[in-house]
Amino acid sequence: MKQIYDTGATENSIFMEVTVGTAGTAYTSVYLTKSDGQRDKLGESDADSGNVKEMRIGTGIELRRTWLQILTFIDFILVDEKNQDNAMNKFLIRYILHGGFSGHQTYVHDPDDVIVMPNGKVLVTKSIELK
Repeated sequence: MKQIYDTGATENSIFMEVTVGTAGTAYTSVYLTKSDGQRDKLGESDADSGNVKEMRIGTGIELRRTWLQILTFIDFILVDEKNQDNAMNKFLIRYILHGGFSGHQTYVHDPDDVIVMPNGKVLVTKSIELK
């Protein structure tokens, strides 16, 4: 499900972070897509946690009419087989933005953001429109 964050038309800096709570191994990458289709990688997590530390992503005026696209890959292959299904249903991803007109907002992944792949892997795609 798409979320919307109002950046405001100011020079205020906008910040974001991603936190992943999972029994699996996670990796997250964050992209900014502009209205002309240009896509820039803003940051990524380490290879295990999936967490993206708080980072400045731009100013309100720079980010208007763009999209954040956040991809998180979670691998449950190291979770013992009898607990894999439970682990796949109990992870939580939080997307935190602040600095804009919308203030401090925390979004979570929605069921329609989750793609279950074979072999104990999950892909979570989150889009946040920046207005």
